This record gives sequence, structure tokens and C-alpha cells, in this order.
Amino acid sequence: MNIHTVAAGGGSVLFFDGMRYRVGPDSAGANPGPASYRRGGPLTVTDANLILGKLPVFPAVFGKNADLSLDSAKAKQLFLDLSKDIQRATGKHKSPEQIAEGFISIATENMANAIKKISVQKGYNVAEYTLCCYGAAGGQHACKVADSLGMQRVLLHPFAGVLSAYGMGLADFRLLKDKALEQAFDSLSYTQLEEMFAIMQALGKQEMLAKSSTHQSIEFMSTIRLRYLGTDTALAVTFADKKTMLISFEQAYLKQFGFVYTGKALIIESLCLEVVVKNELVTQSAYLHNALQ
Repeated sequence: MNIHTVAAGGGSVLFFDGMRYRVGPDSAGANPGPASYRRGGPLTVTDANLILGKLPVFPAVFGKNADLSLDSAKAKQLFLDLSKDIQRATGKHKSPEQIAEGFISIATENMANAIKKISVQKGYNVAEYTLCCYGAAGGQHACKVADSLGMQRVLLHPFAGVLSAYGMGLADFRLLKDKALEQAFDSLSYTQLEEMFAIMQALGKQEMLAKSSTHQSIEFMSTIRLRYLGTDTALAVTFADKKTMLISFEQAYLKQFGFVYTGKALIIESLCLEVVVKNELVTQSAYLHNALQ
């Protein structure tokens, strides 16, 4: 899975640098958390959503006795203070709501651009896909992000708020191993590559078994990173016979760049091995029951 992260979550700190609005990369985290958490935290994306009316109902779990709701008055006051700073610097008056909306627009674009890095820039038409939304604050931004990307569908799982913890609990154990080669594709036979992967598998299995139960099954996923000679972009293809790998690479290259070279030598940049131990100790139903308690 291709993952790209961006600092645009609910705890991302909002500030004005004298010229423009900034969102993150600093985060208030869970403690002290956003200003509205009643722990003296800074203005964050959550505070912006709060004063825009996107959090009308929230558990009363804040304050010294954990019996108070979010402090919308504190968030509003900090946005008013920020409004004065912006007016002094730019000569323009902005209401707290206008400022909050501006910060949310920036956070939205940050998230949309992160998605583009693993879709549009890889040759995929993101508009053909469904935006999967998860996390406790995901629903506050999903529609705006989808609009920015031209996506027509958003998937909100019933357990979206706990999917990260749920997924971590159910995830297989994985180990990644790489071997740099930088050799011509035609200089190594399939058998030679297979022998290299066999050595990597033996080392990976030994390392994985030292960390997990010997009773669990182990799987290996082998890929090769190829690039054209004189270029710096390598694409991963599944290890197979050389003709199949060549076809897979050309298809992937054509999809990402819109063309392929003819008569240009291929370089094997590296061998990649993923060692996977199946998580057989946890059943989905049992783990989900415990996670939701």
C-alpha cells in the first residue's frame, strides 16, 4: 500500500506568519490538544471546525472533573485575537468565522494534494475512485476533500472512528528487506535473481521467527525495482520470469508517464522482499468487540 502522510489533522496548529495562514506541521496532539479542550492548547483545525458549527454535539469529557463540553468561547476568543493580528499586518478585517474557513480550506488542499501524490502523480484518475474516510474527525473534511479532487463517492465505515486502532490490532506482522544492485537487467538471469531472493528469504525468516511465534505461517512477496538507464525513477514489479517483468514494467511506466523508451537499457535498482506472518491469534469479531468496549 502506497502511503503518504500530511500534517492536516484535527490537532494541527493554526497560525498567521505575518503574510499568510499556516496549518501545521506542528500538532497540539491529544494533550494539551486543541484550545477548546480546556487544557491551554493552541488554535487547531478542531477549533476551526467548532466555531463553524461542525461539532454541534460532543461528549462532556473536558475540564478538571471531565464533565464539561468543548470550550467554544475560548476558541472564539483566540480567533478574535488572531483577527486583530491579521488586521494589523494586512489592514483587512476578517471575522473569526472567515478566518476559520480560510484555515479549513488550506487543510483541505493539503489533504487533497497528499492524495494526488499517490494517485494523479502515479497515473491514476482519482475521480474514478471512492474516497475512504476514517478517523474521528474524518467526516468533517471528507466532502470538501472529495470536491477538491473531483471525486463523486465517499465511503464512511460505521466504525470509521476506530479503524486505525482496529487495523493495527488485526494487521499481519511484516518485515521489509532490500538489496541494492544497480546492475543491468540483461546481465542477470532469472536463476541468479531467484538465488538472491532465496538468501534474502532465509535471512528474513530467521529474523521474523526471532520476533514472533514459530507456529504462524510465513509468506514472502518479492518485487524488483527497475528503471531506465539515465533516469532516476524506479518502478516496482512483481518478481517473475524476465519477459513478464519487462511487460509489467513497461505497462506501469506507460501508465505513469504516458510513454515508454525503445532500445533503452533497463537497470535493476534493487530487490525488495516483504516477509509476512499472518496474524492468526486475533479474530475480527473478538477484537472489534474488545475495541468498542
